[in-house]
Amino acid sequence: MQRRQVAAFAAVAGCTLLSNTRVGAAGNGPARSETLQVAGSRLDLQFDDGFSPALQALALLWVQRAASAVAGYLGRFPLPQVEVLVQAAGGAGVQRGTAFPEPVPYVRIRLGRDSTAQHFHDDWILVHEMLHLAVPQVPRAQNWLHEGIATYAEGVARVKSGWIPALQLWGEFHRGMPKGQPQPGDRGLDFTPSWGRTYWGGAQFCLQADVLILQRSGLRLGLRHALQGVLAAGGNYAVAWPVTRILAAADAAVGQTTLVDLHQQLRASSQPMDLESLWQQLGVAPTPRAATGIELRDDAPASAVRRAITA
Repeated sequence: MQRRQVAAFAAVAGCTLLSNTRVGAAGNGPARSETLQVAGSRLDLQFDDGFSPALQALALLWVQRAASAVAGYLGRFPLPQVEVLVQAAGGAGVQRGTAFPEPVPYVRIRLGRDSTAQHFHDDWILVHEMLHLAVPQVPRAQNWLHEGIATYAEGVARVKSGWIPALQLWGEFHRGMPKGQPQPGDRGLDFTPSWGRTYWGGAQFCLQADVLILQRSGLRLGLRHALQGVLAAGGNYAVAWPVTRILAAADAAVGQTTLVDLHQQLRASSQPMDLESLWQQLGVAPTPRAATGIELRDDAPASAVRRAITA
């Protein structure tokens, strides 16, 4: 596939291909490179030599789609410019991703050389890592906030962009949220840095916050508006803030104290979340008839809140 075909792929996806062949500030020398303009932000993509032109073209579409999903959720892309380093790996699929704040914020992704369009469609990792760019660096004790936001919001952002159906998201939440429940010896979110509490405990925090903000605002505002407030206040992965400043900025954007209050409630508490009650209220009902393991009921008391999360 020639460069003009790569540009055609980018045009179909709604992004602008600006240039190629450059040296990245976050990398270690020259790389095959393309630059995309997405939602007013510049994304500099650097590819290892191990990728075919056809795979690189598919990867361009994937990066554009992920960046557009993040921008749609947050109202804009978190940073005006960011580098995405795509490293070649054996096998297929998106295998690993990491966001780094220094020397400038960038995302590094390991991608199998045998990846297909279906692998890109099934990926959630790139959206997850791009969402990290929207949250200031936090002390290690509050890493659950970074990972929780990325774990929770990546699925919501993909639904809002039309990438996956809402039924799939709620099925993933129904299976994943129990992993965030406190285990014996738990001392609360700020003091229990286990994998489950960091990722899914943080996601539980975000789900509770989203539901409360929506209920208290008459479904007008949600967690994404709170996160937009953090960006508007100058918060992103290029700066380091204490968690209290992040939550206060988020609350100010929605005119509530929901996030600050929820953090005070959960930071040192080992009380498990009443997931069964929440699912019943939201209308997320287990069923063996569906591949997702759940069905969505619109006659549930808070089904409107559930629909508002992904509307």
